[in-house]
This record gives sequence, C-alpha cells and structure tokens, in this order.
Amino acid sequence: MKDPLFSNKVAAAVLTALLLIFGLPQLTAAIFGGGHHGGDGELHLAYGGDIQLETSGPVEEEPEVDLGTLLANASAAGGERRAALCKSCHTFEQGGANGTGPNLWNIVGSQVANTAGFNYTGALQELGGTWTYERLDGYLKNSQEYVPGTAMVQRFPRDDQRADLLAYLSTLTSGDPVPFPEPAPVAEESSDAGEEASETASEEMEDHGEDETAAEEAH
Repeated sequence: MKDPLFSNKVAAAVLTALLLIFGLPQLTAAIFGGGHHGGDGELHLAYGGDIQLETSGPVEEEPEVDLGTLLANASAAGGERRAALCKSCHTFEQGGANGTGPNLWNIVGSQVANTAGFNYTGALQELGGTWTYERLDGYLKNSQEYVPGTAMVQRFPRDDQRADLLAYLSTLTSGDPVPFPEPAPVAEESSDAGEEASETASEEMEDHGEDETAAEEAH
C-alpha cells in the first residue's frame, strides 16, 4: 500500500538537507565570527559591538611622591628580596663575577659602564656620568625607554618597589653609603588662615557674651 504522505516526507527531507547545506555555514559564521580573525583556526565569538566597562566614578591618580621621601621610607631588606629577580643576570657581592649583566657591588655613585671586564652596549657607554639614585630609578622603571638600545630589558613600574631596590643597592659598599636625596618639604598650611580662624572664633565668643548680657538685663 502506497504511503499517502510519501511525497511530503521526501520534500521535507530535501528541504532539511538544503537547510543544513546552506544554512549551517551562515549559523557558524554568526556564532564564531565568520573567520574575520586572520584565519588562525581558533574559534572566536562575534559580538555586535565594542564593549566598554564603565567605572563607578572618575579614576583618581595617586599623588606623586618625591624620590627622597620614598627612599626615607624604603626597606633595604625588601629590596634584597626583590633583587632575587635580577640574580639570573647579576651578582651583588664584592668581587663577584660578571654574568649576562655586570656585577653590581658599589653601583651607586659609580661611573656608568665602568665595571671591569664587562662588554657594555654602545648605548650605555654613551650615557656617561655616574649612577645617581635618580638615574638608577629611571633605569629600573623602564630600562629600554631610559636608555634606548641597552641590552637590559626590565621594568619596575611601582615607585615603592624601585625605592626598596635602591635602598638595597645603597648597602652594597664597603664604605659609607651614598646619602639619599633629601625628602621634599611638607607643605604647611598658611599662617594667615590660622589667624583668620582664630579671629573669627574670638568674635563669635564676644557676640555670644553680649547676647547673654542683654538677656540678663531684660530679666
């Protein structure tokens, strides 16, 4: 007996096949980005627009602290712990051998590119001068930016961490350490403002006393 719905089933099967053949690639492109990511073979979700994360309020920049103040509050012991990152290239003890980088004993106050037996880059040799705390701070913050072309590639973006390292480097000497730069003076409140506040308080007390006298006379 012939199935009365045979033709409908065949048509439905053909339609399903066509949808799979022509519709599936479009669905895949919509979900995974349509291959517009350089053809790297990775799956990427496609979003309908840029996503921007909003903060709850304006971002406040931390106030700048001068190097002298940072060093006055720095920890040489903390700097020694952080210097463990540098020991793959440098030695720190007196008479230590040069490695990928030069030995750093007595580095503070020494001539730039002056460690015996170490082959410095031309960029560092051209820098010249001495290693002051300020120059070492700039070099540690971003060596490649401070001395373009230097072989050292290292960044310590946090001010307090660099201050700890500098405090530790200052101890690497058999003599007296190079003195830290003086901290910037603390801004004091204007004395005129204090005097005005005192005068205002005195006037308020006088007015209060007059009001009390007037009230007593009224009774």
